[in-house]
Amino acid sequence: MIGVSFPQNIYQSWSITNERVKAINKKLDCIILKDDSHEAVLATISQFDTGRMMYYIPVKPLWKWLSDAQQQPVAEVVTAIFAYLYQVVQIPLYSDYETFLADQYRYVEDMINEEMCEDDAEETAYKEEQLDELSTLQNSGIKLGRLMAEKVRLENIEDIVLSYANAEVRDNDLAILAIEFVQLYKAYPNRNMFDAIRPDLYYPEVNERIRADEYISFYWSGNDSVIETVMSMIDCTFQEMGITDEPIDVVLFDNSETAKQESFGFESLFFPLLDRLCTFLNHYDH
Repeated sequence: MIGVSFPQNIYQSWSITNERVKAINKKLDCIILKDDSHEAVLATISQFDTGRMMYYIPVKPLWKWLSDAQQQPVAEVVTAIFAYLYQVVQIPLYSDYETFLADQYRYVEDMINEEMCEDDAEETAYKEEQLDELSTLQNSGIKLGRLMAEKVRLENIEDIVLSYANAEVRDNDLAILAIEFVQLYKAYPNRNMFDAIRPDLYYPEVNERIRADEYISFYWSGNDSVIETVMSMIDCTFQEMGITDEPIDVVLFDNSETAKQESFGFESLFFPLLDRLCTFLNHYDH
């Protein structure tokens, strides 16, 4: 910029560029980015809107189907979908020790043990029921985690899904959902939910933020004796957070012919599918 000294000329040039970008698309921000390949490069970033939802996938329906001989085809398909989400997309499982929901369940268990009152028989009986539920969900989660981690389930996911989709007796909603998950996996075979999360580009100065692994997770059930307490704690935690980590799309303008690239191709398919999966499972969870 003529007539303005360094570094103000850089700042004012960026400010004008950012205003013009915003005029074209309000969802875009223009930044000057430094990375491993560039000392400084002009870039635009945009954030994917996840709907500010908690994508919690209940596993209790699968646990029930696994113990029902008549539901084995359903259990096999759902386990294959879970294997993809667990192994590739890297959605955390509540029974894995170092996860956000594992901490919440442990905190509830500690709180119940501390509040046990022998003088109140009815209250004691209810808390013992809650402790039994916590023991069940933990042991069940560990066993389900082993199934979801089996490589063969992911390797055979297409055959498993097509076999179910072609069966005479099937749930059409589940069959369609499973086919779309296979299509997503084939289109993005190595994509996980953290690939586009860039807290370093979106309010990096804010430390108190809701992470992706905190609002996307496998959990036990939305219909048990402890979930109300668990969700109450999570709501209180999230209310204190000013930022939610959502996928970021970055376009670098490092040459005169910046290639057109797909924006949020994975996310635009993944989040609606995840929402539909939760809706399907919630029906059987309740």
